[in-house]
Amino acid sequence: MIKKLSIFFFILIANFAFCQDQEATIFFNDGSSIKGFGSIKKNEIIFRVTLDDKPDSWSYDMAKGITFLGFESTIKYEYVKLDEFSKPKPQLLEVVEEGSVTLYASVKRSFQNFNVRSGGGGFNSGLNTNLGFNNPISNLNILGGTPDIVSYRSSRGEVDAEIYVKRIDEEYPTSLNGSFYKKAKKYFSDCEVINKKIDKGEFSKNKILEIVQYYNDICAE
Repeated sequence: MIKKLSIFFFILIANFAFCQDQEATIFFNDGSSIKGFGSIKKNEIIFRVTLDDKPDSWSYDMAKGITFLGFESTIKYEYVKLDEFSKPKPQLLEVVEEGSVTLYASVKRSFQNFNVRSGGGGFNSGLNTNLGFNNPISNLNILGGTPDIVSYRSSRGEVDAEIYVKRIDEEYPTSLNGSFYKKAKKYFSDCEVINKKIDKGEFSKNKILEIVQYYNDICAE
């Protein structure tokens, strides 16, 4: 049973966890871009052109974002200024969906005491057996390094994440964290169908991607 669980979690993690040297393209504020290998750590982009190069750190003052390659689809991250006062410095967020409303996500990494036993086929004795999909990854040691980020889109929403939405003409994104139903209904108040689906329980926080896609396809002018 433990061996089967080990294989299951390894496959799951490989689907939406980044290793330290993921193939990527970094984009700069001047419009230029460079292909190479990158990762994200503490709101900074760690990037190198080749695996033999020493990695450099890039922040919002020069970099616009980074796109990771080699997945079912590309995973894009951009620096986003959340507000004027509490977080005036741009934060690196995953661009989950783009359109009239853009959906951003920042995954919280809190998978406790979980890693794959080196050279073995099971879990360490420190495994927390109460693992669930509400806790993404932190203590991993696979694929050549510890991933610093987890993709919301690749995990198909089955992770604990901070969610933001932003219209094209809005200066700052709107947080949907805490009191999700109340905030979502207010933000999408111009779409009666979405509000009805929220009231009926058809739309919830873990279906925020579907909500944004529905709005962009059906309700956006």
